[in-house]
Amino acid sequence: MQIMNLEKLAKELWWSLTAFRTINELPDSVIFVNYDGIIERVNSKAKECFGIIIDELNPQKLNDYIKDGMDIINLSIRNQKPVAAVATIPGREFHIELNAVKRGHGYCLSVRDLTKLTDEIVTEEKIARFNGEKNAMLVKLEGDIKSPISSITGFSQGLLDGIGGNLTEKQAKYIKIINSNSNDLYHFMDKLLEFTESESSLYKSMYQNFDVVQIIKGIASEFEKEIQNKKISFEIEADGLEKRTVYSDLKAVEKIVRNILETSVSMTETGFILVNISRPDEVTASTFGLSAENISKSHVQITLKDTGVGFAEDEMKFLCDPYAQLEKGKKNFVRSLNLGSASILTKRANGFINIQSEANKGTRYDIIFPAEKD
Repeated sequence: MQIMNLEKLAKELWWSLTAFRTINELPDSVIFVNYDGIIERVNSKAKECFGIIIDELNPQKLNDYIKDGMDIINLSIRNQKPVAAVATIPGREFHIELNAVKRGHGYCLSVRDLTKLTDEIVTEEKIARFNGEKNAMLVKLEGDIKSPISSITGFSQGLLDGIGGNLTEKQAKYIKIINSNSNDLYHFMDKLLEFTESESSLYKSMYQNFDVVQIIKGIASEFEKEIQNKKISFEIEADGLEKRTVYSDLKAVEKIVRNILETSVSMTETGFILVNISRPDEVTASTFGLSAENISKSHVQITLKDTGVGFAEDEMKFLCDPYAQLEKGKKNFVRSLNLGSASILTKRANGFINIQSEANKGTRYDIIFPAEKD
């Protein structure tokens, strides 16, 4: 009988050692406490995190390490889920997540230190605040940034036009380079600052009534020369639009259309570009989880289709995110600034944007936005 008890004790001891060896490898703190709140055993992580030392002559209480520890345990068991709490150790107070289960003559606690997660959230908030302040600063400095570039462009063009007298062939060559590069730089900064403003809290909407067809035709005229040079077929259709006057953010709509049209023209060498202005159709409405019946009279849909080079499937994910395009060259970055601004401004106008594309076949842009005053 005595031998059987020894064998049983040996098995229990072996199991206990094996189980605790596994517990010691867990990434979270594991604490065993009895019903009186006395800590009986902890794993290596708990010793490291809380500095708990098990001493039978000097028992440690859970409440010495976790505020209202026993109440937190009861709350966790009652709700059957982890509970947020505050841990205190000499020189430090931090947030934890505690999950408790009844075990034998007490409780088994799994405790996770949320400091890292909290620090990450705080860091994200700081980054967001910094980005907001940076954007606001750039918006305020827009004139100071663009003015010197405009001067370089204007003076170099004046020299090319002969205002300062005749230029030698070599002088004309270098001034043309200066003029071309300053124009490119101005366009780049214009797009960067436009994107910055769209993200900024300083963006000011211009809600008013306007003829949406006339606005789009006016913007299209800005690209007329480039379209003619490429011999692209270009059309604007608005036959299905009964009411052309809409109430929306004119500033946003102009920038959205201009940016998308600029992107489309730059990527289309042959074929056509078609702009259709109408009330939302059922297919497009369902794409945004909307009911065509509910928005058919209160919203406007602008659809632009082209036969350009299109976008590859792996490009679509970050198409409107300039920050993800920094290493992919200036052309891709400017394109993503255009589409990024269009995406943000569509949301500012309480609208929706969807881009579908296939490499070497073309792209379709769908924009829906409210057209009536609330």
